[in-house]
Amino acid sequence: MTKAPFSPTAVLITTDAEFNDGGRTAVDPKFAALLHLDSGDNSGWLFTRDEWENDREPRIYRRYGEHEGLREDERVELLPDMWIVKIDEREYWLDSVVLDRTSRIFGVYVFDRRKHVHCCSFEATYELTFLGSQWDYSRELTDDETEDLDERIREGDGQCEAISYWGVHDIDRMLAETCREGFLPVGDAAGFNVEVTSVVTDDAIAEIEEAYRQSEL
Repeated sequence: MTKAPFSPTAVLITTDAEFNDGGRTAVDPKFAALLHLDSGDNSGWLFTRDEWENDREPRIYRRYGEHEGLREDERVELLPDMWIVKIDEREYWLDSVVLDRTSRIFGVYVFDRRKHVHCCSFEATYELTFLGSQWDYSRELTDDETEDLDERIREGDGQCEAISYWGVHDIDRMLAETCREGFLPVGDAAGFNVEVTSVVTDDAIAEIEEAYRQSEL
């Protein structure tokens, strides 16, 4: 019987892997160990690459989100599975100039698809971080009109909630449609998976926020 390839879904973090990044604690991926969950559900043994590939006994067991066998300076977190979702939000804009100069406006959000949150509801939700708005022009604009429109939308984005919560089923339905990086969806919503080097969710969000500022995903 052929053994399945090592497929990491979690990461083992020690205090030695942590560092201060602008006032927040971040994790250096070079000092974190990827872990493979030998199970199809939320419980099972977690193997390091060395343990898995060399048939060594693991020491960490995951039992419904809790971890046994950890040392005092260790913790385990799920490896981020980061996604961008773009949602049609033009109906929420009231600025007549913005509405006149755009044909479509989408809110762009990033979230970890492995992270489910229960927020005042029995239904699992995703925690979406707002990155900004993207839009199509309704017509050709002058440079001054374009600059004014950009400023108006930036001001509007500044009034949006930084974090929002959407039902898992709603977002998963949106992600049934895909769009390319740098493009708007064909329909009302779509998304795509984003590769990151970070090994924890907060670091991955910061990484994607920087990428968005540079190129607008």
